[in-house]
Amino acid sequence: MNKAPISLKRIALSGFFLILLATPIAALIGFATNESAGLYAALLGFGIAILFTGFTSAVALLTKKLSAQALGVVVLGSWLLKVVLLIIFLVWLRGEEFYHRPTLLFSLLSGLTLYLLVESLITLKSKEIYVNPN
Repeated sequence: MNKAPISLKRIALSGFFLILLATPIAALIGFATNESAGLYAALLGFGIAILFTGFTSAVALLTKKLSAQALGVVVLGSWLLKVVLLIIFLVWLRGEEFYHRPTLLFSLLSGLTLYLLVESLITLKSKEIYVNPN
């Protein structure tokens, strides 16, 4: 039995809920340190993190039945699309003054780190065979 779809769903849901739980904490810390600019930055950072990682999980779940070559093309294309959209958004955001830049960076990195930690732990616990000896 292929357990990869089960692991992918667990990763997506667990990562989503962990970031969802951490977002209010980051927002409170951002507000306490930099008032409304810190609040907006924390919400933006965690929002970008959840969109970035959630898009990856969605693509992985939607393309789980493709061949390895097709999967590689889709994953690479989706990664490129995410990076281009992120760059466009950050370039637009650069000219805005309503957020605190260091708080945005810290919350974005925190959100990505939390999600990747969950992903790593679930992947290590799943007993999925990555190489078929046949």
